[in-house]
Amino acid sequence: MVAEVRRGASRRIVAKKFGVSKSQVDRWVARAGDERLDRVDWSNRPSGQRTPHNKCSLGVEEQVLAIRKELKEVSALGEYGDEAIHREMARQRCPEIPTLRTINYILERRGQFDGRRRVRRPPPSKGWYLPKLAEGKAELDSFDIVEGLVIEGGNNVEVLNGISLHGSLVGSWTRSRITAKITVNCILSHWREFGFPDYVQFDNDTVFQGP
Repeated sequence: MVAEVRRGASRRIVAKKFGVSKSQVDRWVARAGDERLDRVDWSNRPSGQRTPHNKCSLGVEEQVLAIRKELKEVSALGEYGDEAIHREMARQRCPEIPTLRTINYILERRGQFDGRRRVRRPPPSKGWYLPKLAEGKAELDSFDIVEGLVIEGGNNVEVLNGISLHGSLVGSWTRSRITAKITVNCILSHWREFGFPDYVQFDNDTVFQGP
């Protein structure tokens, strides 16, 4: 491809001839530069700089660790975190002072954090406590009552709420007071409309408790 371009062929035509994009042709032409083709390194290599421009030298990392150790032992305020290290490096007029984020990376990479990183584990699947429910082969309706609500005018209200686990079918009934009779009527009307679930779950309100 590079030879074709050097002989005067259009890069777009060369790309079409070899079945590649024009940007690929541009990249290989730039890789070759003015070198002889037999001297060009054609091996694959990652794009960008070989060394990140913001990577600190080993000497700077060691200086960060030394200042942290010193602050931890002698600081009157007991501060030896990233901000304290940054301030101390500025006070000592260090020729190279990393940013707060870089100081944190250095401390983390070198195992200098005192506390343990919090482990976030994924939540259990829906209905994990019942095999068929967890597999999505069964449905469960949950009902609860919210008390102590006040609407405009100072009237107290209670709300009976229901939702299905997988289908997200919802029901909500507002009354001045939710009684056992009202609860039964509302739930039955809900099931007549949407069908009966395989399981039902209630909160610990006395309305849901049997005699």
